[in-house]
This record gives sequence, C-alpha cells and structure tokens, in this order.
Amino acid sequence: MKDWDNLIADENLILTKHYTPGRNGRRIDKVVLHHNGGNLSIRGCYDTWQTRQASAHYQVDANGRIGQLVHDRDTAWHAANGEANRTSIGIEHADISTSPWRISDATLDNGAHLVAAICKVYGLGRPQWGVNVFPHFHYT
Repeated sequence: MKDWDNLIADENLILTKHYTPGRNGRRIDKVVLHHNGGNLSIRGCYDTWQTRQASAHYQVDANGRIGQLVHDRDTAWHAANGEANRTSIGIEHADISTSPWRISDATLDNGAHLVAAICKVYGLGRPQWGVNVFPHFHYT
C-alpha cells in the first residue's frame, strides 16, 4: 500500500463494469473478506472481474501488493447480498495452494493491515471478527 492513512493502493486498476456507482446513501460499516480460489495477481483479479458479474474493492496478491479494483465510494458486487454490498468494503486475497487453501504470510500481513486501515479511515473502531469484519460465507 502506498499510503495506509489515505488508502492509496500499490496499483489502481478500476473496473469499468460489474459494480454500482455510489452506495445509495449508505455508509461503510464493515469489511468482508474473500479468497480467490487461486493465485491471482492484481491484473488477474481485474481480468476475472471484467468477465464475471462480481467484483471486490481490493485484491491482495501473493506478494502482499494491494490493488484497488472498485473505488470505496462505489458498491462492489462481492457479498451476494445487496445491503451488505452497499455497506461494506470487499477484500480478495490470493491463495498460494489448494486443498487446503493457504494464503502467504505477505498476503495475510498486508490484508490485516488493510482491514485495520479501512476501520481507521471509516471510523469503525478496532477490527473485530463478527462485529465489523466478516467472512464472505456470513452472507451466502
């Protein structure tokens, strides 16, 4: 992340579709965590979301680099729940293996820092599992 205090990502590849402009007057009150089901780069995640009717705000790659794919002010289609989408930031994390899924230390470290930075910027308090940080399966 280039700037944690202002949420400036290492790379910005903003999607041209598969998100909703704005948040319909709703405020951000949570973070929803996802994993790719594969080892996607920031570009790989962008390319995937350009072809599927889904998206996320950020991708954390296997090296810990963070890319922004949807502006925070807009609604990414990530939680399979319209209200949760409008009130959350979605973060994707690259996997480095399957069966079992494993995520690199760099991805985990910078993913955790990103969650904390989002909580700070949006006044959500300390990150708390089940309070302001949720897994994707909570909404599916």
